[in-house]
Amino acid sequence: MSKGLKIMLFWSLGFPVIIAILRIITDYFLSRNIELFSYSAVFLGSAAAGLIFVGPLNYYIAKSQEK
Repeated sequence: MSKGLKIMLFWSLGFPVIIAILRIITDYFLSRNIELFSYSAVFLGSAAAGLIFVGPLNYYIAKSQEK
């Protein structure tokens, strides 16, 4: 698997999963209601941001540091 694909997969799938899990844990310890609908919105929003903005930006940064 190429380095660019790994970067894009992490920022479009890995990072949103980490953020959603951290929010669920935080809400659990603060005794708030855990609603799947709110976490899915956070996951999809951060996945879109990772796919459109953060993934390509980190790929270009990694590519420029190789030279």
